[in-house]
Amino acid sequence: MADALVTVSTPSDGVRVLAFNRPTKRNALSQDLIDQLLQGLTTAANDSLVRVIVVTGSSTFFSAGADIKEISQLDAEMARQRRYLEDLCTCIAGIRKPILAAVEGMALGGGFEVTLMCDIIFASNTARFGLPEVSIGLLPGAGGTQRLTNAVGKFKAMQVILLGKQIEAPEAHAAGLVADIYEPGTVLEETLTVAAQLAGKSSTAVALSKEAIKRADDLGRDDEFERSLYYFAFGTADKREGVAAFLEKRTPTWKTG
Repeated sequence: MADALVTVSTPSDGVRVLAFNRPTKRNALSQDLIDQLLQGLTTAANDSLVRVIVVTGSSTFFSAGADIKEISQLDAEMARQRRYLEDLCTCIAGIRKPILAAVEGMALGGGFEVTLMCDIIFASNTARFGLPEVSIGLLPGAGGTQRLTNAVGKFKAMQVILLGKQIEAPEAHAAGLVADIYEPGTVLEETLTVAAQLAGKSSTAVALSKEAIKRADDLGRDDEFERSLYYFAFGTADKREGVAAFLEKRTPTWKTG
């Protein structure tokens, strides 16, 4: 489909690729894009011929994160009612097949959180990762505070989330966040090579190994607590001011006290 926000392909036996396709908005995660991603993930998870799933963006940008214009229309109650981002988290968490992220360019906010939900991240050596939600009066709400802390430790997570410092690919690789880094423009190809290797292994052994590793990771997280704080933040004056300032391209004026 020419207007698909997530394109679907099967480049080799057992490998399904889901690619964000919203270039004019830097692959921002609109609700329509999320819905199409959910559909693609669910179809791949239920297809016995698919053994590995690859999630990627474009050759220049993975994803800028949430669609700020859509966020501006949500208050705390609306975010809860729509289960904003919760369905995506639940869907990915329930998939037993390995999910690989192939990242070119920047993965910010919800885009970075999508990569953190995946099982292995591959990136170009010029890729950058960040969670800038605090700058618009919010916090990461799709597992970012939990998974990033597990991956790089409390103090680095504080720097990335509170101060908005981005992690460049070589640092992410050194920290164990990214499995391998490649030359720009080659990440998807390299990831597909790994995916083909995975597809040739015992799907039972791979699924059981993934489940065991996830169990260890899950024990160090409290996603529900993070999500409750995230939805609460949607009802604050600072969220309204931060989002408005972003859309109006001005410096926010935060509430004191």
